[in-house]
Amino acid sequence: MASEKSKILVFGGTRYIGKYMVKASISLGHQTLVYSHPINHKTSSSQIQLCQEFISIGATLIHGELEYDQIVTAIKKVDIVISTLAYPQVLDQLKIIDAIKTAGNIKGRNTFFKIFYVTYFVS
Repeated sequence: MASEKSKILVFGGTRYIGKYMVKASISLGHQTLVYSHPINHKTSSSQIQLCQEFISIGATLIHGELEYDQIVTAIKKVDIVISTLAYPQVLDQLKIIDAIKTAGNIKGRNTFFKIFYVTYFVS
């Protein structure tokens, strides 16, 4: 079971802690999706470069705002959700939890732990 590969969705994957989660997930052989804001004229060159790096190492980028329907659609594609959104985005984290419940496909009993571990205990 430990060698089982998963489809993992990382919210906040282009930020400080998130980029390490994405790289670790890919290095362990998991199919990794990164949910991030759409790239536009305000996007920093370092963030654009990071997105290009993720694509080159095999990540799939999902660009969108944190709107409920978009979140549910993304979650339906994966087995595990990791959120590295910062503390000020706590209400967005609640949207993600609700979307996990709606999607109904996240494996494991510890969904709460999976989504909040990174934000509250690692950062």
